[in-house]
Amino acid sequence: MLLWGMADSEERDHAPPSPLRRVWWLMGLYALLALLVVPVFPHLPSANEFSRWALTVALVEQGSPEVSPALALLGDRIPDLATVGGRIYSNKAPGASLAAIPAYALARLVVGPPNPENLRASVTAMRLAIATLPLLLLCLAFARQAQRAAVAPERIAFAVAVMLLGTPLFAYGLLLFSHAVTAAALFGAWLLLFGESRLRPSSRELLAGALLGLAAISEYPTVVPGAVLVACSLRRRGLVGALRVAAGALPLLAVLAVYNHAAFGSVLALSVAFERTAEFRTQRQVGLWGIGFPSPIIAARLLLDPRKGLLVFSPVLVSAFVAIPEAWRKLDRSAFWALVLVPLSLLVVYAGFRDWHGGWTVGARYLVPAMPFLAYLLVTGRPRAGDSYLLGASVLAVVLTSLVFPFVSEGYAFPWVSFATPLLAKGLVAPNLLHHLSRALAIVVPFLLVVAAVLVTVGSRRCLHALAGMTVWALVSILCVAQWYPEGDGSRWYVEKSYFERLDVFRNPPPPIHPWTLRQMQFDRLLPPSSWPF
Repeated sequence: MLLWGMADSEERDHAPPSPLRRVWWLMGLYALLALLVVPVFPHLPSANEFSRWALTVALVEQGSPEVSPALALLGDRIPDLATVGGRIYSNKAPGASLAAIPAYALARLVVGPPNPENLRASVTAMRLAIATLPLLLLCLAFARQAQRAAVAPERIAFAVAVMLLGTPLFAYGLLLFSHAVTAAALFGAWLLLFGESRLRPSSRELLAGALLGLAAISEYPTVVPGAVLVACSLRRRGLVGALRVAAGALPLLAVLAVYNHAAFGSVLALSVAFERTAEFRTQRQVGLWGIGFPSPIIAARLLLDPRKGLLVFSPVLVSAFVAIPEAWRKLDRSAFWALVLVPLSLLVVYAGFRDWHGGWTVGARYLVPAMPFLAYLLVTGRPRAGDSYLLGASVLAVVLTSLVFPFVSEGYAFPWVSFATPLLAKGLVAPNLLHHLSRALAIVVPFLLVVAAVLVTVGSRRCLHALAGMTVWALVSILCVAQWYPEGDGSRWYVEKSYFERLDVFRNPPPPIHPWTLRQMQFDRLLPPSSWPF
C-alpha cells in the first residue's frame, strides 16, 4: 500500500489524453497474464517457492517456524532448508513468508487445510500477494514519478514495458520468489527519499525505512543496497533523516530478531548459517555466509554469461547504461548516485557469491532488485532508433523462457532457443487456466497477451522493429548454440517427461536412460503438486 499511495490515476482519452493510458494497459495485460498462468508444475519440487510456502504454512497451522509437517506433505525433497537440534526450518529470509500469511489464510478459507490437491491454489494466492501485486504497484509508482519529472508518456510506457516484459522481473512476478517484492521495496524507498511526494519529509523517511526493512528481512544481501540508499540520502536528509529511516526499519528488524530467536536460538542467528544440504553448507563457509571477495569473472558472468547473463536476457538494458550521462545532467546528484550505486552494489555483492547463477531459474535472479533502477536510468534518456529492436530481443528471451518452463538449469546456453523452443514445438507451455478448455488456446493466448503489450508500448509503426529484434536475436542465439553450445545437461528430457507428464517413457524407455532415473521419475509421480491437463 505504500507504493499504491504514490501512484497516479488515469485521465480521460480526450482533451488532454491520459499520460498513463499505455501504462494502465500494460499493467492490465500483465495482471491478466498473471491470473491466467499458474506455473506450479506437477510433481516439481520448486525448492525456493516451497521453502517459503512451508514456513507460512507452519506459522499459520502450528504457530511455529518449524516446517516438518509441511515438509512431510511435500515428500521431504526440498533442499532449501535449515536444521537446528534435529528440527527443520526454511533457509530463506522470512520476510516474504510473513507477508504472505494473509493471502495464505484467505486461500485456506476457500480450499481448506493444506493437502496435495490444494497446494497449487495456496501457492498461487501467496504469489499473487507478494510477487505480482508488488510488481504492479512498483510500475504504477514508477510511472507517477516519471510523469512528475515531465518525462514523455511514450518514454514512461517504454520503461515500464522494459521492466514488465524485457527483464527477469517478468518471470519473478509470476513465481513465489522474493525478488519482485524486494525490487518494489528498494525502489519505493528511492522514490520516498529522492522523488516528489506530498507526504511530510519525516513521514517519507519513516516509510522509506519500513520498505528497506522489508527488503532486508526478505533477502538478507539487500541490506547493502539499502545502506547505499541511506548514505546517498545524507546530503539531502541529514543525520536526523537517516535516523528516521533507521527508526522506520526497526520494527521489521525486530520481527526478524524474534523469528531468529524462536527458530535458531539467537536474535543474530540467520537461517543461512544452518543449511541442511551439504553442498549449501560448503558454500556458506566462504566469506560472510557464502559471499566472499568480489570476482571480476563472476561479475562478468552475471552480465554476459550465455546461460544466465542479465544483458544476454535483457539487451535492452544497454540503453540504460547509455543514458547515464543524460541522467547525470537531469537528476539531483544524490538521486543520481543512489540510482547508479544500488545496481552496482548488488553486482559487487553477488560477484562474491559462488552460487551466483541461482540454480534452476530465469536469468541472473539475484540482480532482479536492480531492474527498476536501471529502468529509471533508461527513462531519463532520449529515445533511440534501436530501442524497439532491443526491446523485441529482450521480450523474446525473457518471455519465451518464462512462459514455457521458468526453472531452467545452468546447463543450457541461450535457453529460449536451446531449452524452451524444443518444448514449445511439442505444444508444452507452463500450466495455465486455459488448459482446462483448449490446449491450443493455452499455448497461444499467453503469447498473444505479450504481443498486445508490445504493440501498446511501441505502436503499430515500430512493432515491426520489435519483431525484427526478436528475429535477429533468435537467429544469433541459434547460431551461437549450434557453434559453441550444442548440448545441454540433459535436464530438458527429464523436465518434459516428469513435469509435463509425458509418461510414454515408462512404456518404452530409451537405452541411454539409467534405471535410477526411471525409478526417481516414478517416485516423483506420487508426490505433489497434482497433475495438470496438459
